[in-house]
Amino acid sequence: MNEPSSTRAIEIYSTCPGTTNPALPTRPGFYPEDDRSYAEKVIEVARWSEECGFTGSLIYIDHSLVDNWSVAQLVLENTTRLVPLIAQQPIYMHPYWCAKKVSTLALLYGRRVALNMVAGAFRNDLLSLGDTTPHDERYARLTEYTRIVLELLRNRDRAVDFEGRYYRIRRLRLHPPLDPDLMPRLLLSGSSEAGMAAARALGAVAVRYPEPVEFYEQNPLERGVRFGLRVGIIAREYEEDAWRIAQARFPSDRKGQLTHQLASKTSDSVWHERLARLEADEPGSYPYWLVPFKNYKTFCPYLVGSYRQVAEILARYIGVGFETIITDIPASKEELLHEKIVFELALARAGARPA
Repeated sequence: MNEPSSTRAIEIYSTCPGTTNPALPTRPGFYPEDDRSYAEKVIEVARWSEECGFTGSLIYIDHSLVDNWSVAQLVLENTTRLVPLIAQQPIYMHPYWCAKKVSTLALLYGRRVALNMVAGAFRNDLLSLGDTTPHDERYARLTEYTRIVLELLRNRDRAVDFEGRYYRIRRLRLHPPLDPDLMPRLLLSGSSEAGMAAARALGAVAVRYPEPVEFYEQNPLERGVRFGLRVGIIAREYEEDAWRIAQARFPSDRKGQLTHQLASKTSDSVWHERLARLEADEPGSYPYWLVPFKNYKTFCPYLVGSYRQVAEILARYIGVGFETIITDIPASKEELLHEKIVFELALARAGARPA
């Protein structure tokens, strides 16, 4: 049951920078290489996020990126409380080894991680691995996979059996066992009905790339399910300054627009299709902005405006039931500090508190 906003704690995650691979097509949202090492950039963003009071940081997964479990370990080694939100795709790893990764990091660092369970991927990534599983079946597979991971993590003293359509295990016991206090938070995409069915079955946070907040005020979120949203933020004291920075950071790009259109045609992602249909692009008219998404610069919508404007929209998202917020890759520590101001205003306005 969705709790009243006055009693809810809101979790806020940043996003870890990704690497680029010159042998692969450019992917949105990732920084190109520069004179700093990738490890230095990861540590930098993790420390910024912790200093600004964020709950954790999302770490992506796909063919073009380094192993995100190794990145999570780097985050744990260089922070004191930040939670790595590790994207996990079943095709990359057996559920036993996923559970072992979670329990091993808990043993080594005495820290929890969170899991962002991923059913999809870039289409060519799946095809290159020989995976042609249809969209809804991938969520059915993800549900089985995650149930095995959770059963292994929860059962310290007995072996686990599981018989499913996609996975079968017999008397499997996890070593090392997980401290029950360090069970991972569970998130997954909840834009499609298949994703929502998985979220219900697993008790996971259903994450959405949100439509404008009015949509959810007119079409209430499902009760009994926890919801999160993925959104970028550019805010300053004055609205015009925020828009100037936003347009400089994400200029219109014809090549990016064509790439976005191609991605929209080949993707079976429900959230991608929904955002692609929206037209909320005019700067200065409303804080919800899709230019970065439609120019293939990032995957999520942005909220742009003054601190007060963006905080008001976030407070309304919280008010309709969103309790987890994942922001985009920060351009700088200064950007995270501006986000911190917005979140403090938004939580106060919504009568909520940080987790």
